[in-house]
Amino acid sequence: MDLEILSRIQFAVTAGFHFLFPPITIGLSVFLVLVGVFWLKTKDERYAKCLGIFLKLFSMLFAVGVATGIVMIFQFGTNWSIYSNFVGDVFGSPLAIEAVIAFFLESTFLGIAIFGWRKIGDKKHFFAILMVCFGAHLSSLWILTANSFMQTPAGFVLEKNGVEMPESFVVNSEDAKITKAKITNFSEMVFSPSTINRVTHTLAASWLSGAFLALALCGYYSLHKKDFAIPCGKIALGFATFSALLMVVTGDRSARQLAVTQPEKLAAFEGHFHTTKEAPLYLFGWVNESERKVTGLKIDGFYSLFTFGNNDANVVGLLDLPSKDFLLKIHPDASDADIESLRPNYWAPVNMCFQNFRIMVFSGVLMILILLVGIIFWIKKILFRTDVKISKYYSMLLIPALLLPLLASQTGWICAEVGRQPWIVWHILKTKDAVSYSIAPSEVLISLLMFGGIFIFISVSFVFLFLKKTRDFAKSK
Repeated sequence: MDLEILSRIQFAVTAGFHFLFPPITIGLSVFLVLVGVFWLKTKDERYAKCLGIFLKLFSMLFAVGVATGIVMIFQFGTNWSIYSNFVGDVFGSPLAIEAVIAFFLESTFLGIAIFGWRKIGDKKHFFAILMVCFGAHLSSLWILTANSFMQTPAGFVLEKNGVEMPESFVVNSEDAKITKAKITNFSEMVFSPSTINRVTHTLAASWLSGAFLALALCGYYSLHKKDFAIPCGKIALGFATFSALLMVVTGDRSARQLAVTQPEKLAAFEGHFHTTKEAPLYLFGWVNESERKVTGLKIDGFYSLFTFGNNDANVVGLLDLPSKDFLLKIHPDASDADIESLRPNYWAPVNMCFQNFRIMVFSGVLMILILLVGIIFWIKKILFRTDVKISKYYSMLLIPALLLPLLASQTGWICAEVGRQPWIVWHILKTKDAVSYSIAPSEVLISLLMFGGIFIFISVSFVFLFLKKTRDFAKSK
């Protein structure tokens, strides 16, 4: 198999597995802070019980997240050495800050929060939890800053053999090994055009993941008649509802921003090939990439409306993307006919993006419906009441529902990363030019199989231990 394909599969497997854990820990850390606030304010022992249990479960998630993240770091040097050399100056600062400050801040205070429980005073213990939460968010900020540079690069110049290149320069296969991106403006690099939307949307998704895990656990513990389940479950429900609303707002802003900075990606999400007014939005369907059409249920004008705020707005399609001016930078001698034939080479896998985008959206819709039912039960004062049959069924539903935000996060990540293809750094460096050619495809395949086996072992072990701990806490007095 091709070296590039194998390297991309391996990175997708390791990154996808790792990405299961940080969003949950980020969201769960906020839940712990909220419970800590109620504990300090009321001194109700039910909140203290919840903190004691959830902190231990949080530590398990944190440990696995750290272990799986280490693999990704090594891959940059082994499988993506050209890319590492290209972005080394750009990524060095944010990733160093993430590792030296954010990670150690989070891990140090997590140890204090767990082992200092009931020993250092309630206020100091709450401060430790607060620092864990702050460290988790600080870590995500710097990682997302680095990722945003890949999506919408800013604040840099390209140097080829130490010579600064013009802004119109696009790296080709021959130049990739001798070209580097150099930071010229750190603040512009940090606050690239997509950073704010990417950070807010990802954090909202992370909060929702943590909140749904807290809801699932509170639902489970309510079935076992734990006294903290109802008050803490209400905190989780309120937090989840706020996060879901924030997801809707940040998702809309992200889509509008894509229309300006990465129109090819947004067009792939919607299977939008032809430039047209009153562009339709497909609720579901199937993209025939060879015939350049979508078959499915659509609502005319809604794509234009959601993207530009006007259902009569003209939306550029893939058949006109990337722009002729951009393609002429790479292919200066291309004719108009050549440009048309070249364009599909610069599209992401359209149907894959189209389907994953809808899985993400419909997962979000299901979560909102579940939360609406919970709010109704809260108003009717039957939330987590095991003596009310419908409420009991709702508590049972919350347990598998914790998978919904994880599914939305995974498919959203696929949309963001696959939708960027064929670029690893948008409109500058192609993915195929960023791999390490000093390794053989067989070596990548062997390591892929090895990591796959390790991840299966970690998954089985983690699920077994997490469920065991959860059950043990349910049985304890």
